[in-house]
Parts: sequence; structure tokens; C-alpha cells
Amino acid sequence: MSSIFSDPFFRRGSTLLGGEAIETDSNGPIAGREVVGQVKAFQDVTPTGLGERHSNRLVFCVAARYTGTANLTSADAGSLFVFDNTASTGDLLASFKDKATATNAKAGVAVGVLDEYIGGNVVVRPNDIVWLVVKGPTTVNQTGSSITKGKGISPSATAGAVASASTTAGDLVCGQKLAETSAAAAGVRVNMHSDAI
Repeated sequence: MSSIFSDPFFRRGSTLLGGEAIETDSNGPIAGREVVGQVKAFQDVTPTGLGERHSNRLVFCVAARYTGTANLTSADAGSLFVFDNTASTGDLLASFKDKATATNAKAGVAVGVLDEYIGGNVVVRPNDIVWLVVKGPTTVNQTGSSITKGKGISPSATAGAVASASTTAGDLVCGQKLAETSAAAAGVRVNMHSDAI
């Protein structure tokens, strides 16, 4: 069996380092260097409780290091982020810090959804590693009016959220809406697609 389906390092809804101390050396954080940029496939199920199945599709996630300065919490779960394409490692899927917007996420820039199951006491600390969904079904924050089922989605002007895909040349279409969601709902179920993997 391909390694993409096995040994996922850590489950969704958690981080690689949990509450452990994050040690660094002259090259930056030590723990997880062999993990960042790895792509793993998960079943589309809730990783806690009874493991509710949402679909029979696979969810492809990238283990990425968070390089921001403030902790990410459940309020950030489901937010759309841009991968840091200035990473010194040369791996364009190795790290992230900024939420995606209509201006910083143009065509050709890799984006991912922060694991929507991050919550409770789980926080993503600076230099910790977490899953970002790059392909397959996930729930992402939306802004503006309700997005029509089957329509494309793009990063909106609101950082970390998506809106109906624009027809403006150069805009990034990063997925497609899967199910009807009311305009008042914070999250929308989408099928992410990425050429990065």
C-alpha cells in the first residue's frame, strides 16, 4: 500500500507537537523537520466521537509548520491560508502564516484550509505542525451571500474566507461548493482542488 494512505503521523483535530516544548537550533524548530510538506490521505470522517462519515471521498492534507506569531484556535479552524512560498526550505508546502485574501492568493499560489476539527483545548502554537486540507471535501469559512451549490469558490476580501468565484482574470478558484448552506452559516462544505499535489 502506498505510504500516502498509511502512517499519518498525527490525527486530524490535533497538532504534531501538542503541548510539548518546541525546541529550536540555528536552523529553526527541530521537531517535525521530516514531517513538514508530507501529504497524507484521510477518510472524510469526524476524527472524534463516533467518527461520523461525511462522504466516501478522500481528504488530502499537507503537514505544514505554522510560522505566525499568535496561537491559532478553534476560531481559526476552517480558515483558508496561503502557503509561504518564500520558505527557505524550497518546499512550497512546508509552512504558512497568512490567511488567504482575494489579493494575496492569485492563480498559481497554493492554499489550504486549516483543519476544521481544531478546537477545544487544542491550539496551534507558533512553529507547531498541523494539517491543511488541499484537496477533497472540507468545511471552510464563507463570507457574503450564500454560495450556490456546484459553483466555484475563491478567496474573498475577508481574510481566511471564501466567496463565489469571480470571473476576474488571475483570480484563484480553489474549489467547488458541495452542499447547500444558508447565508447565515459561518462555514460552507466544499471540494478543494489543488495542483500543488
